[in-house]
Amino acid sequence: MHQARLLAILLIGALVVAACGGTAATQQPAGGGGGGTATDVPAATDAGGGGGGGGGGAGPDVEAVGNALVPPNSTEVSKTSAEGTWFVIYESTDSVDALKSFYEDAVPKTGLKIFSTTTIQGGVSYVIATDESGSFGGAVNIFPSGDGKTAVQVTVGKT
Repeated sequence: MHQARLLAILLIGALVVAACGGTAATQQPAGGGGGGTATDVPAATDAGGGGGGGGGGAGPDVEAVGNALVPPNSTEVSKTSAEGTWFVIYESTDSVDALKSFYEDAVPKTGLKIFSTTTIQGGVSYVIATDESGSFGGAVNIFPSGDGKTAVQVTVGKT
């Protein structure tokens, strides 16, 4: 269990650093005007594509997994993406419990597994990955944000 938590901390840290560093990172403004929901926001594209190689199997597509993990009834608050990384914060009108049910169903549909679940102060964090190597995975954090809303942070990436 300690190994899974350490892996989660290292993976989340690496993904955040990758998302924030380098010239390939882009941060998109919240909302994008018009007040649409997160599902109305156009998906980011991988410029150039291809070029893979090295480091074993490619694993699932970061963008496809990220799009599959957009919470229901949500608005995108912040999005940072870089090659191989997806970091988005949403605000949803669904409850923490409803979102837990959503993610417990949605994560396996992406080909990932929930390796760790941590419950803290009314919220929950899931460490997700294709396998124990953690070469493709991330985290989903769900927590109350006030005014009857729930904040959701989704991080997906390749290491």
